[in-house]
Amino acid sequence: MVRPDATTAATARVLAELERRELLLQAGREFASIANIVAGETISGSWWAHPKSNLIYWVCQDLEGHPRVDEARLLAGKVTHLWDTLWSHVAALALAREPWQFDGLSTAARDLLERVDEHPVDTSTLRWTSKTEKLGDACRVLERRLLVKSEEIHMPSGRHSKRLSTWRSWWTLRGTGPLPGIDAARERIESAVGDACLRLLPWSARSSGRASK
Repeated sequence: MVRPDATTAATARVLAELERRELLLQAGREFASIANIVAGETISGSWWAHPKSNLIYWVCQDLEGHPRVDEARLLAGKVTHLWDTLWSHVAALALAREPWQFDGLSTAARDLLERVDEHPVDTSTLRWTSKTEKLGDACRVLERRLLVKSEEIHMPSGRHSKRLSTWRSWWTLRGTGPLPGIDAARERIESAVGDACLRLLPWSARSSGRASK
């Protein structure tokens, strides 16, 4: 895919909005998203079918390598890009291991979490034995509960894999300073999201019974 000439300017627009809001969905209609900002309109369906899909792709590539941007499945269980001013708050909640993170968690997901707690896991080489749950489903559950930090790996074959690690190890590598208290962290993130979108946060969804597994 050829990088469009407009990519640098589009990335600058997204970064300015991300710094202002502190978090953006990669794509979606539930909250402000990178795809919609780049497209200049609200996209219905997959952004891959949009005329500006190539430009959206390259902006996302730029964000992957930006030193002040990282991501988590924070809003609506979808990939959410985070400005570094929110990193410590997300890490604090991820490491809290509160009831909303474990309620209804399957045996297979718990077993996977135990493995990740011991050492990072590459899903392409993991021997998965569960007959009741697919590995990809278990990964997504742990990501959405902020129980693991994941990194997309592009295989030489063209396939995608994931490297799962703990939020503690991620914070050791990328974070600075002490983590805030849990209540302060939750309040800070909820303030960034806004009252109208609190339902998109995983702890709000779990308490209301609307969370996805």
